[in-house]
Amino acid sequence: MRDAISVAAALIVRNEERFLPGCLESLRDRVDEVVIVDTGSDDATVEIATRAGVRLLHHTWNHDFAAARNTGLDAISCDWFLYIDADERLRLPNGGVLCDYIDPSAIAAYVRFRPKTGYTRYRETRLFRCDLRLRFAGRIHETMTPILRTVGASEGLPIASSRVEIDHLGYDDDQFHKHLRNLPLLETAVQEHPDRVYYWYHLAETLDALGRAGEALEAAARGLDSAERDPSDKQRADASMIRQIMARLLLGRGEDPLALIDSGIARVPEDHGLRFLRGRALLDMGRPIEALDVAACLRRIDPDSLGDGLLAFDRSIFGEKACELAALACLRLGRRRDAGGWFSEAARLAPDLLAYRVKATALLGPAAAEDRRATHG
Repeated sequence: MRDAISVAAALIVRNEERFLPGCLESLRDRVDEVVIVDTGSDDATVEIATRAGVRLLHHTWNHDFAAARNTGLDAISCDWFLYIDADERLRLPNGGVLCDYIDPSAIAAYVRFRPKTGYTRYRETRLFRCDLRLRFAGRIHETMTPILRTVGASEGLPIASSRVEIDHLGYDDDQFHKHLRNLPLLETAVQEHPDRVYYWYHLAETLDALGRAGEALEAAARGLDSAERDPSDKQRADASMIRQIMARLLLGRGEDPLALIDSGIARVPEDHGLRFLRGRALLDMGRPIEALDVAACLRRIDPDSLGDGLLAFDRSIFGEKACELAALACLRLGRRRDAGGWFSEAARLAPDLLAYRVKATALLGPAAAEDRRATHG
């Protein structure tokens, strides 16, 4: 019987009084140590951390997330560590403690990560051996991936899967202030690391959110060029997210994004986000039968089965949004009752959205719409 593996949780924080208590509660009795690096809080964050009895360090913020992360790593005394943020929550599906989920023969492990409420999970490396060679790099979106591959290959140690889950809550609110904070960091990052596609994706996303659509498209195009130079699985996944941004922007302009979408699906067939956008584009181009096929395909997918890939998706594209796409396609085909049935199903899946109920009732009548919802309930 092997000795238990000790595990620390490592966080960097700044003004996280709202989120930190929930994160610490999710870690309580599940890890052996919590190390928090504060980068200059002026709210109750430090007091909360002190009361919780964690190991608290202070780091002067120098616009470098990796430097702050590594300050915490230098203080860890455990065998492994979990990289987590204050606005995230650890979840262990079978209960117990975190070390029960770690493969001691691995150098690191993936967790099933939910990036936003209402999204599917994807795999992300968040559990690592404590090894002086393993350190974060990158001013923003700090990563261990390059050094992890190097050390893992030299030692013959794999990255293991795990059933550990992390839920991220920080994207549920307005992100405008974060976009303003991140923009200069991202502009610097793409200059320093032009071949890292995720930087271009986040820069395009940030520019779009700030209303700078033209610049977003330019950044996205440069990101796709970078992906072609390094076609790893991660780079392809990040390029697929870039294509989603570009497709949405082109649809918003009334332009045809199908060639872009189809090239993306050819590279990453499991990108259901692009597939949904393809359905919308087909509908806009007057091809409702094909759009209906896309909607029906999405409805057959169980979003809970998608947690081990590299992409996360808005769960509604497999639910009410797929039903809405099908309903609109049926209306284009003159099939009003079928459209009403799809709107009724959308209303069942998203009962808080009154528009679906109204449209179902208008197409089917009150009794029929209610019967359909009851039948599918």
